[in-house]
Amino acid sequence: MALTEEQRGYLESIWTNVKHTAAFSGPYKLYQIVKKEGKHKIGLKGIREFLSDLEPYSLQKRVQRKFPRRHILTDSIDTIWDGDLQDVRNISKDNEGVQYILVLQDIFSRYLFTAPLKQKTATKMIEALKTIFASGRKPEVLRTDKGKEFKNRWVASFLKDEDVHQIFTENETKSNFAERSIQNLENRLHRMFTHNQSYEFLSKLQSVTDNINNTPSRPLGGITPASVTKKNVEEVRYSAYLQRNKKKSAVSKKLRNTKKDRKKPFKFKLNDKVRISHLRRLFQREYDQKWTGEIFKVTGRYRSQGLPVYKLKDFAGEPILGTFYAQELQKVRTDDNSIWKIDKILQERKRKGTVEVLVSWHQWPAKFNSWIKKSDVKEV
Repeated sequence: MALTEEQRGYLESIWTNVKHTAAFSGPYKLYQIVKKEGKHKIGLKGIREFLSDLEPYSLQKRVQRKFPRRHILTDSIDTIWDGDLQDVRNISKDNEGVQYILVLQDIFSRYLFTAPLKQKTATKMIEALKTIFASGRKPEVLRTDKGKEFKNRWVASFLKDEDVHQIFTENETKSNFAERSIQNLENRLHRMFTHNQSYEFLSKLQSVTDNINNTPSRPLGGITPASVTKKNVEEVRYSAYLQRNKKKSAVSKKLRNTKKDRKKPFKFKLNDKVRISHLRRLFQREYDQKWTGEIFKVTGRYRSQGLPVYKLKDFAGEPILGTFYAQELQKVRTDDNSIWKIDKILQERKRKGTVEVLVSWHQWPAKFNSWIKKSDVKEV
């Protein structure tokens, strides 16, 4: 049941009153306070809907970081590599000016490749890639984030000449395999720093990398990444992937027998209006906002590996790259009576006797700048 104007007015009066205990609280706390005061009978669902309409709440709503995601599937060695940079600028003086370490990992075998970089430029990136490819291995596909060191025409041209297809991640987790490898590498280096009482790693980087590659890997069922070759790919796939998945299925079978194996329902409908979590890093972030000020529309939805995912477009009808999990979206409600905040009045003109102003909208891209009647601009 929709909230009445009286109920909305009551909720707004206590939520925005800094002297009231309900001021700027979350849905459950607000629900408890409303229930305790007893002036209106409003359920938790109504409270949530009320708060979702308020920009100060929806922009700061807590973001869920951990949730099931789709797996990256690869069936052989050197099919897909993950790549990222480890930042070591804080100890560059101890390592001949090296500021970054290029970290690449073969997703199937978990084999790690590293190369030092003095600068985060296309030229230095190509040099590092050449060093790694000179080992005799290179991927069919290289997956990285959208950093300029990876996404530029020079690196793209080099990889094309090497017959390596380049793809970029569109979501928050970015190059998650390489990021985990960076954490592993970082842990080993810092232990070494403490033991040696020195921050020098350049002369030992390859040895540390080799040690990681010769350490039994839990995802591989105890096999070391270095022991995975094209000759034993089938054996590794069976023991490390198929057998492990079979065990997981056996463990969860009882749960499926006691609970209906239902597909996770879709949370959003087509044409729903949503904000996007800033964890996606696709858009400029203002202050400490957790969600975009700009609003988008749901244009498609489907299941991938059993998980609901969504396609979006902006208010100009342009599709947004990538797919989104429900946890990365927040539904908002707007209509013709909604108030839209103006950032600046850019120009003024008079057309057919009507004064119009060109405005930029608060937290919306410049492409949405538009002419409106000056009489429609209100002080709030």
